[in-house]
Amino acid sequence: MTLLTPSRPPRREAASRPTAWPTAVAVAAFVGFCLWNWPPSSLQFDLRVYVAAAGDFLAGLDIYEASVRHPEIGMAFTYPPFAAILFAPLSLVGTGVGRVITVLICAFSTLAIGLVSARAIWPHLPAVRLRTLGLAIGAAGVALEPVRSTFDYGQINLILTAMLLVDLLGYLPSRYRGVLIGIATGIKLTPGIFLIYLVVTRRYREAATAAAATIATMVIGFLAMPAESIKFWFKLIYDPGRPGASHFISNQSLRGMADRLTYGEGALYWLVLALAALVLGMYAARRAYFAGQHLEAILLAACTALLISPISWTAHWVWALPICALLWSRVRTTPAIAVLAAGWTVTMAFGLPWYAPYFGDREYTHQGFDVVLGNSYALVAVAFIATSLLTKRRV
Repeated sequence: MTLLTPSRPPRREAASRPTAWPTAVAVAAFVGFCLWNWPPSSLQFDLRVYVAAAGDFLAGLDIYEASVRHPEIGMAFTYPPFAAILFAPLSLVGTGVGRVITVLICAFSTLAIGLVSARAIWPHLPAVRLRTLGLAIGAAGVALEPVRSTFDYGQINLILTAMLLVDLLGYLPSRYRGVLIGIATGIKLTPGIFLIYLVVTRRYREAATAAAATIATMVIGFLAMPAESIKFWFKLIYDPGRPGASHFISNQSLRGMADRLTYGEGALYWLVLALAALVLGMYAARRAYFAGQHLEAILLAACTALLISPISWTAHWVWALPICALLWSRVRTTPAIAVLAAGWTVTMAFGLPWYAPYFGDREYTHQGFDVVLGNSYALVAVAFIATSLLTKRRV
């Protein structure tokens, strides 16, 4: 089946009462479930970091010293200055209300991921069936550990993924395509892989727009916080250990895997592996794109970013939601795809890395099957890229 990229957002069809009400009830039920499962009393450690950094920005203080002034948050703010500006409203309303707002946005983002993924996979389904299937896929996302962890931590991974899919799948007017990619990159850097993706797929105008939007976020950050911007872009960005120990089990990037296997001496191996993953991953994405498999191409680029990034915590792997949907839609094609779909689903649903020994540097003790468990997110991503490369394409 050819996955078509819509040239414009799908037309709104007049929904009859019998179809509109069930949809509204289903959405309300899912949002209610999320609010019940992640109430304002949730810890959401990462959200506390965002709120603290945003509060320091409003107070004219160094956002990268927030963990020193607020030792209770336990972690440093690691995003570009532009992100702290966007988080400012959360600081104004307080952490409790901020948790409700974050959960709401994440819940709607999860449903949006399901909806746009369904339309990319089954573009010819009737609107009602497509909407039902998309909402079901989105709601099923909470069965996956990366999605649950994003809610647990008060993270923004689901929001960024929804933004990127909406942009990359053509739901914006043509003149604005690339803007959301640039904004997402200005918030968290790793979406910058999609600037490369746009270039290798010859979407040069969108790449230029994305680059301009990224630069705009940097300029805004510099105007608001010049000292912090210089500190981030010329110092902190080169410190891969600032977000946390790279060998910790939650880091499922190639760097994390290399460090766990070499007792923390995997930097050189990571560079070689990351370069190979970048070349092969972008080649696979290019092949899939020009074969008309646009969603697959996007997901291959996302996996490449997760693999080559120095840090890819398990919560960052929310791309597993559309990947699982895509793989299960093809499960009847070959036994290899069926095995890959099952592997991704089991790995992400159970959060297999957490079943290997961790804490107290026990990651260095992995042997035998613990090596597979402890690096399982990275391994299924490599398998996804390899399977795509081995698939015959009619371009």
